[in-house]
Amino acid sequence: MLAPYPPLPMNELSRQRLIDEHPCFVEGNSDTFLDEVVKIAALYFNTPICLITILDRKRQWFRARVGTDLQETPRADSFCAYSVALGGSVEVCDAQQDERFRGNPLVTGEPGIRYYAGVPLVLDGGLVLGNLCVIDTQPRPLMSAADQAMLEQIARLAVARLDEMRAAAFIDGTTGLYNHAKLDEDISDAIDRGESPLAVAIELVSPAQLNDMLKSLGFQFLTDFTLAVKNLLRSLLPASWELYKISALRFACAVPGNQLEQAEAVFATLREAFGKPIHCQELPVLPQIGIGVLRLEPGAVPEDWMRLIVCAADEARRTGQGWAYYDEQMDAAQQRSNRLLNDLAGAVRADDQLRLVFQPRVDLNSGACLSVEALLRWTHPILGEISPGEFIPLAEQTALIHAVSFWVINQAINQIDAWRREGANLKVAINVSAADLNNDHLTDEIVRLLARHELDGSCLEVEFTESALVGDFSVVITQIERLQAMGVEIAIDDFGSGYSNWSYLRDIPANTVKLDRSFMDDLQPGSKDWNIVRALISLARELGQRVVAEGIETEHTLKVIRDWGCQEAQGFYISRPLEAGDMLAWLNRCTFATSSSEMA
Repeated sequence: MLAPYPPLPMNELSRQRLIDEHPCFVEGNSDTFLDEVVKIAALYFNTPICLITILDRKRQWFRARVGTDLQETPRADSFCAYSVALGGSVEVCDAQQDERFRGNPLVTGEPGIRYYAGVPLVLDGGLVLGNLCVIDTQPRPLMSAADQAMLEQIARLAVARLDEMRAAAFIDGTTGLYNHAKLDEDISDAIDRGESPLAVAIELVSPAQLNDMLKSLGFQFLTDFTLAVKNLLRSLLPASWELYKISALRFACAVPGNQLEQAEAVFATLREAFGKPIHCQELPVLPQIGIGVLRLEPGAVPEDWMRLIVCAADEARRTGQGWAYYDEQMDAAQQRSNRLLNDLAGAVRADDQLRLVFQPRVDLNSGACLSVEALLRWTHPILGEISPGEFIPLAEQTALIHAVSFWVINQAINQIDAWRREGANLKVAINVSAADLNNDHLTDEIVRLLARHELDGSCLEVEFTESALVGDFSVVITQIERLQAMGVEIAIDDFGSGYSNWSYLRDIPANTVKLDRSFMDDLQPGSKDWNIVRALISLARELGQRVVAEGIETEHTLKVIRDWGCQEAQGFYISRPLEAGDMLAWLNRCTFATSSSEMA
């Protein structure tokens, strides 16, 4: 005869949500205090088995135990499930004589339960986690009132310890503030009470700034800075706004529904206060504050509301606007970014999504085209063409950029080899990221591929922007020198933008400087761009470096930079980027001369 399935308590959903939010209740590691509790109970009641149980959806977990090696049983076999459902104590003097349990496998098999007495572990609010129970393999008479009171008293000790464990799981160790789990619970409670709170995320630094702070100044500085931020926030926020720490240097608040009108004034105060440096260990650190805000309404709370306020905070920090209310367009942009990053990993492995196109670069003296720049293109199977200006910056925030760079290098060298076989001796310029020059992996891959195709390094030019020089300069220089030793040419791309440190022209053994295309948009006499471009060309030539102008779109611009001594140029005026199959046809079709009009 099968044992009946234990009943469910009326508040099972709330009870289960509590257990889900607190893994400490069911985790496998032992707790010294709870272990002592079951030993005391077993000794007092002289039973071979004593358990502290936690009732999960399908399992009964033994949070502490004595007298059995089992760590769990199916919920369907649980005696404690009856006590949890009733919210009161259950005593079974002889399980073999009880209709509920006589067919139970824990009675008919190991450990052979005959006697069971259990009392519920009830937290504040009336939710029952499980039971404290004593078990014997022999029948027993009903326990006395004094013994029942003692079992209940011991159970209260277990509940006190479980409450401590729950509270500890809610506390951020660095600041002593409540954490994201507590924020989630408090917001849920407010919604259950019919309130409409504002959920607020406060971001103080960008991920890059946090990483630089950690690498440069260490964990203790980061800890001290976090505490300084916490103290300043606490001094500026209304007392009724609970402060939480939800991730590294990201805080949050739950704003009561009756204080919404004053919220924006508080946000303005925070923006002003955190617009000034915070001094930590006598060093000034300028925060980059962003506040994300979302009003939550009963019956319409998004499951991922915490992600949404973080998204809004990041947008507010990135744009410099101070605070921003979440809106769907903002989230759509973030979701698109996440999708592109995930799909790009698959695109690198696919054979029909990524491709290279090639933009000719011509010599302004001879008119010859001896080199091309390889430009990455991505045709997404659903979203269509994705601009590299969108997906490359995303990839550069993750290790995925290395896989992308390796793909580009492999395809570029394959194409060089194919063109050589067709009689075209074209040098190909490839772009690499700052991260690619911070170790020797990329250089090793270039060495391997050139050797495999039996190509000289002079067929390749490696371009990088000035941002690559901001990290470990010595490592970057080592990689540059290794590449140049193989004959690979080195170009500083987009020079004049970004950090614009002209000393790099002196310190880096670059062969070529590529002027940033933004200078070419309106090259008119007397303008700042006019003076900057002329000065850059003169400086680079004095240092013996070849000058290439990007973004040439008019004959006027081409003539001006050629007259100033710029040696090479590329841009739509010369040619748009071409598919690999069209490149040789373009070369055969075009006859270059030194006259810019003939080059058009």
